Amino acid sequence: MKQGVSDNFYLNNPSLPTEKTEFEWTPEMLKELKKAGKDIISFAEKFFYIVNLDRGKEVIKLYKAQKRVLKSLVKNNRVVLLSSRQAGKTTLVTIFALWYTCFNKDKSILIVANKEKTAIEILGRIRVAYELLPNWIKPGVKDYSKTNIVFANDSRIYVSTTASSAGRSSSINCVDGDSVVTIRDKKTQQIFDIRLEDLNAILEQDGIIIPTNLIEE
Repeated sequence: MKQGVSDNFYLNNPSLPTEKTEFEWTPEMLKELKKAGKDIISFAEKFFYIVNLDRGKEVIKLYKAQKRVLKSLVKNNRVVLLSSRQAGKTTLVTIFALWYTCFNKDKSILIVANKEKTAIEILGRIRVAYELLPNWIKPGVKDYSKTNIVFANDSRIYVSTTASSAGRSSSINCVDGDSVVTIRDKKTQQIFDIRLEDLNAILEQDGIIIPTNLIEE
């Protein structure tokens, strides 16, 4: 990697390479890069850092159920996750969002929450994980703020609140939301917030069953 060139790093942060940053890859690096791009589990367990309250920053160790969820996110276009609180759902979403945008061009991920602060906090976790990746495995950045990240491969992660205008006029490959979502009634055109659990109950009453391949227990 060339040193001493200011435009090699975004805002002179050595953890934020730009599209102009150059690297010299070893055969082992290329092997790891290829493996991480194909296997989200390998990517997570070798490169994705979390902040443990007792031990500080450490590479995540996934449980079997968490691996199943990640594989489902990669395999399926639509995933409904039914889970208890504090089960690591947000962490799994941050892993997928970072992996998906790092290894794919021209993709957009929108993070929505009922409060912008919550969405910004989730993006903040992704920012931390991105900065802790080895520079040679991650794309450079074009824009890097608390509400928006644009990578050199033109993939993007940004935030919004759960309003009727969220994501409007945007081409989005993936949307992540918290347990409360905003929907529109086709008959009355009324817009309202509803918990995913309550929405699922209503669908079941109407005889609409979510396919089991879209649900992770």
